[in-house]
Amino acid sequence: MISCLMITQASRLALAKLAIGDFAAQTHAERELLIVHDGSDAFHAELEALALSVRAAPLRVVRHPPGSSLGALRNASVDVAQGEFICQWDDDDRYHPERLALQWRALCDAQADFSYLCDQLHWFPARGELYWDDWNREAYPLNVVQGSLLGRRMRMPRYAELARGEDTDVLLKILRQGDRIARVRDAGWSSIYVYHGANTFDAAHHAAI
Repeated sequence: MISCLMITQASRLALAKLAIGDFAAQTHAERELLIVHDGSDAFHAELEALALSVRAAPLRVVRHPPGSSLGALRNASVDVAQGEFICQWDDDDRYHPERLALQWRALCDAQADFSYLCDQLHWFPARGELYWDDWNREAYPLNVVQGSLLGRRMRMPRYAELARGEDTDVLLKILRQGDRIARVRDAGWSSIYVYHGANTFDAAHHAAI
């Protein structure tokens, strides 16, 4: 089973609903979605009602103490995951129904511990622009989309308790461990990085990519 790990907050609920819909449409059968937040009682109740409305696959909602960093919330999601594999599932991005199956097959075929995409689509809806980001042009071994992690839960390092950049930190720890990484190329269609104006990183960061 793959446990997909999604961190969200009340201000991003409309975006999160789209990411939840993408999870429900995945073709990889053995999966669960963990929705972790540090919001109010009302928001927790709203998420639980949403989870109950999705019949395609199990969803669980986990509340964490307020004021936690993004890295701490990611660690909390790993701690309660039940799958042998975990996958980062960002609440403001979009995913093709084959994303999980694609990365899981690549991991198994390579007998690897982790799988990362090497490219992605990058969507700027306010400007009506869509780009293809080719991370394989970056220097090895950082030539991957760092937020596209799928890997064995028992090999997963702890995220640094940072407000942003925690996925880069965990990739560096995976590399230091010497774990085998399956790099999935020419599958940018399977993941869409969305710039909506309230992202963790600002417009200049997205434009630079």
